[in-house]
Amino acid sequence: MLKNNTPTSIKNSNRHGINIEILWFLVILAGFLFFASLFPLPPNDFWWHLKIGNFIYSTRTIPTTNMYAWTIPANQPFFYAAWLGEFLLYLFYKLGGVALIIFVRTLLLALTFGLVAYESHRQSGSWRISAFVITLLCLMSTNNLIVRTQMWAWLPFIVIYIVLQRYSEGIGRWQWLLLCPASMIFWVNVHGSYILGLGLVAIFFIGSILSKLLKQVYSLSWRQIAWMGAVGLLSALAVLVNPRFLDIIRYTVNLLSNQPIQQLIDEWQPTTPHGIANVTFYVGILLFIAVTAYSSLKLKITDLLLVIGFLWLAWNGQRSVIWYGLVVVPVLARLISALPIRTPTFVPQKNWINLVLAIALFIPVILVQPWFVENIPLPSPYWQQVLRHSPAGPLLTVNTPVSAGEYLRGHPGGHLFNELGYGSYLIWAVPDQGVFIDPRIELYTYEQWQDYIDINNGFRYDQLLAKYGVDRILLDKKLQPRLAASLSTDQIWALEYQDEYAQLWSRASNP
Repeated sequence: MLKNNTPTSIKNSNRHGINIEILWFLVILAGFLFFASLFPLPPNDFWWHLKIGNFIYSTRTIPTTNMYAWTIPANQPFFYAAWLGEFLLYLFYKLGGVALIIFVRTLLLALTFGLVAYESHRQSGSWRISAFVITLLCLMSTNNLIVRTQMWAWLPFIVIYIVLQRYSEGIGRWQWLLLCPASMIFWVNVHGSYILGLGLVAIFFIGSILSKLLKQVYSLSWRQIAWMGAVGLLSALAVLVNPRFLDIIRYTVNLLSNQPIQQLIDEWQPTTPHGIANVTFYVGILLFIAVTAYSSLKLKITDLLLVIGFLWLAWNGQRSVIWYGLVVVPVLARLISALPIRTPTFVPQKNWINLVLAIALFIPVILVQPWFVENIPLPSPYWQQVLRHSPAGPLLTVNTPVSAGEYLRGHPGGHLFNELGYGSYLIWAVPDQGVFIDPRIELYTYEQWQDYIDINNGFRYDQLLAKYGVDRILLDKKLQPRLAASLSTDQIWALEYQDEYAQLWSRASNP
């Protein structure tokens, strides 16, 4: 028998603490969570969702009509597809206010990106490579950090992806596939992106069939493929487990063809190389092509289908860049691990010092959570974007009309024209006031959106305001400077209220 000459200190260090290699990933994750925690909360896609959650919580029913806009009938139908996501937002609001909701968003980011990193490490065998690809994912995700119902879809997406990926490699039992329909039941009720879950199942199923037909190495047996197909059918049926049954499918189809959404909303437009997220997206495409060309590993058919499918989505809509990043980085990690690059070899040891360092990395993340952040001496340019000590909650952007909403509560009435994001906050803060327009984009006609844009630009604003019977105007001085300038020289309108960010104008009785 050979004598074991390994020093006792090294053997002990392998048993306790954490591996130093994982610190590469934890540094990236901590830095990203620090940044995400400080991301201000704009009013657009938050407050109206919170109000619907409040309605569901209070009435135990899901609304089906407009209710809050005075420019269209109160009973005009509207499909609240994300009803469960809205309910969850309000439930967390009841438990801990806006601060808890923002913290939950950050926690969901940590869990989602942690799972992606773990999968990237599994496929590459290296935490360094995992840290590198997660850096790309973090940068590509900077356009999707705001609190909205989409955040509930991150975990179902990556859970379905990981389950299918491992099963397709023959290392997962078929029982794990049942997580797919279970996740779909949750997903279809929290956000309209549920269709991506069905897309994942379809891609893995088709990829597995093609791999089998082409007799690729490690392809699944026909029985295993049949199990995947059965679970795909269950996942499709799971979509129908929602209060509106087949209407959810009609809603999704209509959304994809809705003219105001497809033509007027930035995040639905094709991805152009502007901004950190989009530039990283394009750099990532070039990097993926280069790595694929030089890696000794070849893309699997399923991987190719995933990359092409989600690349097409991201190319045609900025809001899909994050989904592309979630599926492509594990594949990229595996390809990088097979590049012909010599790297120093050493056996990393586990010890308590690494664990202490890992904990220390997240102390700054804790300090910038919503309950503590306003006590942190951050640079003044940051606080110029955020309302400090706001009664509505922490980390709100300065264009959240908290003071103007308070004024309207004491001075209600009139047919109010409002800035788009203001409409979302007013639905929450002054629901009886009624709004001209709000971020429920598909609720309003394309003609009304065009009128809204013209009024914002001060073009024929007097005729258009008269067309709708508007007698009060709540505007954002920074976002609507042309309208503000036009009203300041118009004797028909008198300034009723003003704060640092908002103006409220009223039609003069004797112009």
